[in-house]
Amino acid sequence: MEGSVKQIVPNKYERNPLARRICIGHYGVVCSICGFDFQNVYGEWGKDYIQVHHIIPLSEVGKVFILDPIKDLIPVCANCHVMIHRRKKLLSVESLKNLFKAGR
Repeated sequence: MEGSVKQIVPNKYERNPLARRICIGHYGVVCSICGFDFQNVYGEWGKDYIQVHHIIPLSEVGKVFILDPIKDLIPVCANCHVMIHRRKKLLSVESLKNLFKAGR
């Protein structure tokens, strides 16, 4: 059976949209792990789209902190982002880069 309703109460961490813009302004909108470019694949629909990963997860910081958008954030595609977060212990960006290279 599917479709039953289960209520959950997650934590939601505040994000700073300016930090995201600074990160993307510095690194661009191409995945830093696999090189995926949404615009190259989806045309105008994918223009300027990329996800941004917190290298140190906000859930591990445990408090409000001053974020450095260049050192603390990295642009990644949706596939790489989900692979980083696939298990409880996150995969580092470097570890995922190595897995990606090894799989090619």
